[in-house]
Amino acid sequence: MKKYSIILLIFILNSCDEEPVFISEFNCGEESFSNLEKIEDVKKLFTVQYPDTWKTNLYYDKNQSSIFTADTTKQLKETMLLDITHISNQLKFDANFTKKINSNLLKQQLEENSSGTLTFKDKEAYYSLATGIKRTFKYQILTLFIKLDEKNYINSTIEVFGDSLVNQRICKGINLVEKITY
Repeated sequence: MKKYSIILLIFILNSCDEEPVFISEFNCGEESFSNLEKIEDVKKLFTVQYPDTWKTNLYYDKNQSSIFTADTTKQLKETMLLDITHISNQLKFDANFTKKINSNLLKQQLEENSSGTLTFKDKEAYYSLATGIKRTFKYQILTLFIKLDEKNYINSTIEVFGDSLVNQRICKGINLVEKITY
């Protein structure tokens, strides 16, 4: 009986160690990175972890603070661009929000493949995955909005150019977004 109790306990403990929702939503595995560098935005509102060999830029103004990165050792069609921005503004996931997202996609001549709500690190979130053509390249963009509170949210975008290893590059971006702390 003791043997079965131990096996049951191990099973329960392992089943509690689930992948984050955002990673599992896109069927990505958790990825490990070497030589990660912690980077804090200018306003000290959030922190990310990116490979220390990647080129990273910081931007801020009155209402937002951004950290933008890319692996510039690779061609554009082999990497992904990642932008995480903290925005001081109200965000409501309602019909007007969806209408605004769809209008923005239409202006950029992008077609939405999937979208939906999810919980990201105990916060209400909305994602949109869209495809199209940009600068003569096939293009995919995954946008994630994370509502932090009534007056602040995070807008994260993962951009992928070309058609080589698209899912792998998107998953790499998702894994890096998962490392955000706020």
